[in-house]
Amino acid sequence: MNRKTLFVLAVLALALVAGWYFTSQVGLPRVPAQAERWLPGVQVAQVKAIEVQRGDQPLVRLERREQGWVVPAKADYPADQGVVNKLLKALAEARKVEPRTANPELYGRLGLADKGEAEQRGVRLTLEQGEAPLQLLIGKPGQQEGQLVRRADEAQSWLVSQRIELPASELEWLDRRVTAIPFAEVRELDLRHAGGERLTLARDKAEEANLQVRDLPKGKRLAFDGAANGFGQFFADLRFADAAPLAQLGFDGKPALEFSLTTFAGKTLKGRFYGKADQHWLLLEQGSGLSASEVPGRSDWAYRVEPYQYQNLARKLTDLLAKD
Repeated sequence: MNRKTLFVLAVLALALVAGWYFTSQVGLPRVPAQAERWLPGVQVAQVKAIEVQRGDQPLVRLERREQGWVVPAKADYPADQGVVNKLLKALAEARKVEPRTANPELYGRLGLADKGEAEQRGVRLTLEQGEAPLQLLIGKPGQQEGQLVRRADEAQSWLVSQRIELPASELEWLDRRVTAIPFAEVRELDLRHAGGERLTLARDKAEEANLQVRDLPKGKRLAFDGAANGFGQFFADLRFADAAPLAQLGFDGKPALEFSLTTFAGKTLKGRFYGKADQHWLLLEQGSGLSASEVPGRSDWAYRVEPYQYQNLARKLTDLLAKD
């Protein structure tokens, strides 16, 4: 390869890099150093309630309580504090990048209309922090960053610097964590099925990578070394599909599955699953000794889990054995 060819290739490479950089910047909000805040009156610590109206869906309301944000319509169940705080932070830090239309007839193109087709309407977001609630309309996201927005009491719409993320349903506003016990801390897990079958999985030391089946029948072996690990991993990040106060639901008869988990620190978690209308509901027992961060779920609530989640924990010994 001669010097001329190398030079041409180098020029082409530089052109490609420059082209990539240019296209990657298209649509990025360029925020002037002294850009005006979109909502200068918003003080995160002063916001007491949030309402979200998305199209024809039911209104979602969140309220700040001493223990944090809750969803009143869900019997004051805790909201996902991270989601709420991220939203308020984005609103407080959003700065005006550039004005968009002030013509109501064009709002629909930005997803900021009050009426019309679903894709044309903005999500109405209301903040309560004083006597007069602040009503906002959140439209389409910017091409690459930022958000199209407007205040409900102003005609002018804006592209602002922050992406304003709003969960799509009430369920997604909730803190859906039930258990968060790291697999590395699980020492023993005992499972008892309604039919009488019992399965105990354990390891003697935290350094051991895999759970083993206690009292494995002679001549039997697991399909692979980590075949039993999924049972312990079930509790590492368990999230519910729905939740209801225990007082609102009635569970009759014997539970379909009971469990008792013990950690290397000697703490325990006990619970049981009931079947109801082809659904699987989890009830936690009180007094586990585990922290609220390890078990965010509450003993006075029932948690519905997805079928695949339940089936993963409800496996029996025959499901773990090697097929001879």
